[in-house]
Amino acid sequence: MRKENITNNDDDCEVTTADENISSLIPKLPNDEEFSLLAGFFSVFSDPTRLKIISALSEKELCVHELSSLLEMKQPSVSQHLKMLWQARVVKKRKVGLHVFYRLDDEHIEKIYTWGYEHVKE
Repeated sequence: MRKENITNNDDDCEVTTADENISSLIPKLPNDEEFSLLAGFFSVFSDPTRLKIISALSEKELCVHELSSLLEMKQPSVSQHLKMLWQARVVKKRKVGLHVFYRLDDEHIEKIYTWGYEHVKE
C-alpha cells in the first residue's frame, strides 16, 4: 500500500491511494443526473418566502388566499412560489370550486424542513 503525505496549511494527514480508499464508496454515490435532481430539489428551500409557505403548510392545508393573507403578500407572488414548490414535488394541490388548496407532498418534506429548522436553531 502506497502512502503519500498531503500538506494543506496546518493540516497533515496520511492518505492511502485513492483506489483503495474510495473504491467501496463509488457505487454508493448517486449518479450525476440524480445529483442534479437533488440540487434542484434543495434549491426550492433557499428562499425565505418558500420556507414560510412550507412552514405554514406543515401545520395545515391552506388555499392561496389564506397564504397571501398570512404572508402579507400579493396573491400572484404567492402563486409563483407555490408553482415552484409544486414543480419540485414539495407541495400537492387540489381544486375545490374556484379555490386551490395546497398541502405538503408527504411526510419527508415536513421532516426536511423540521430538521433544517432545528439545525439552525442549535
